[in-house]
Amino acid sequence: MKRIWGILVAVLALLGGGLMLAPAAQASGYGCSGNLIDNYPVTYSGSTFGNVYLYYDSSTGKNCAVTVSNSSHGYGSSKWMVVELEKCTQTVDTGTCSSYSPAQEVKDQGNYLYQAGPVSISAAGHCILIYGRIDWAGNTGGAFDIGHCG
Repeated sequence: MKRIWGILVAVLALLGGGLMLAPAAQASGYGCSGNLIDNYPVTYSGSTFGNVYLYYDSSTGKNCAVTVSNSSHGYGSSKWMVVELEKCTQTVDTGTCSSYSPAQEVKDQGNYLYQAGPVSISAAGHCILIYGRIDWAGNTGGAFDIGHCG
């Protein structure tokens, strides 16, 4: 009976440890702090190459983004990837982004196995441009949005 209780306690400890690790890993946000506020699929001709994840950290006032490839389109293989955030002059979403001069933008691009970024920018009271790109198997998948004003 003691052996059964010992095994049960060990199994519960392993399960509890696994449950404790999962949220901590997920909370990392691929290197971004704060809360996930949006997700943009990086697509080409109906195929999703990955996603751009956008986070906002209210304690710092910064937006953070990362482009992550998915398992069916090169996750773990070297490929050209881009993630970019730009602060727009607009303070309400008009569907356009006028750049400051010089542009207030952050970008990470290069050949990566898993992700481009993270990149962070402060844009309190303004809209941001979000852009991600993944080149895989001779095709370019992209994600683009303007918004998250305020």
